[in-house]
Amino acid sequence: MLIAGVVSLFIFSCETDAVGENSIEKISDLSATKKMDPTVIPIKEENLFPEGIEYDQREDRFLVSSITRGTIGQVKDGIYSEFITDSDLIASIGIHIDNSRKRLLVINSHIDGSFSALAAYELSSGERIFFTDLLGLKDGPSFTNDVTVDNKGNAYVTDSYAGIIYKVDEEGNPSVFYEDEELAPSPGNGGLNGIDYDPRGYLLVSHLETNRIIRIPLDNPEAFSEVNIPVDLYGPDGIYLKNPNELLVVSNDGGRENAVVHTFKTRDKWKSAILKDAFPTYATFPTTVTVKRNTPYVLYSYLPILMSGGSQDEFHIVKAE
Repeated sequence: MLIAGVVSLFIFSCETDAVGENSIEKISDLSATKKMDPTVIPIKEENLFPEGIEYDQREDRFLVSSITRGTIGQVKDGIYSEFITDSDLIASIGIHIDNSRKRLLVINSHIDGSFSALAAYELSSGERIFFTDLLGLKDGPSFTNDVTVDNKGNAYVTDSYAGIIYKVDEEGNPSVFYEDEELAPSPGNGGLNGIDYDPRGYLLVSHLETNRIIRIPLDNPEAFSEVNIPVDLYGPDGIYLKNPNELLVVSNDGGRENAVVHTFKTRDKWKSAILKDAFPTYATFPTTVTVKRNTPYVLYSYLPILMSGGSQDEFHIVKAE
């Protein structure tokens, strides 16, 4: 079922050909790509297939999700270990550290659309705070993908199968924050994906199918607009607001060669963006990015290997500088 689900993932991530055998061989060995940044943190855990990543500055560790296990792992001093094991977590996707409340938010969702939930855990102990079902908020299948939190503790969750952003308050009570058919994907594709909160009062969201970054005001979501991006995006996935005027965008390119982490800046509160930097990741299927001591680190998920029914014994967190 997981492999079938990931095949669906690549259907809506790729507009053209599937990943071929040569690509699989190439990305299965990171050293085969000569232009990689030398700073690489391996995650030596067979078939983990992490999708989300966050850096926990208090414990000096990376936290990663797992599509195949649902567990939340930690990578500290180059060693992987399990941090959260919850029987209700089946496939963990996007994760987000709410530093103000010292908690970790976790998306629990399967790409077949059969379940979608948001869980919250104590950041220090991993103890569960709440586990909120989101599937019942809409008709039909749901694939919740990523999460962020505002300054009041409200979480906002994207649904890649619908033009919907859910809202979950600090106590775990869910609602639909905004729904718009214009943001829904066409059949077989994925729409809303990565999300982050700008403290000036709006959300920034990536849209996979249309290769856009969207700006959504919290006080008037109907007034959403597209950020004017000066370069082409190839499957924008995870995003990370490094500061109010600097945004990291990961484009996975469906597992092909144009995958990249872009760094954008703005002078007009994200009505438009200026390209600051680009870090190519090539055919590694990068999904998300986080920041450690002001330096971005991108997660290489190698999802084409899972899609092909193969096995992978090592994943990578790479300094995207």
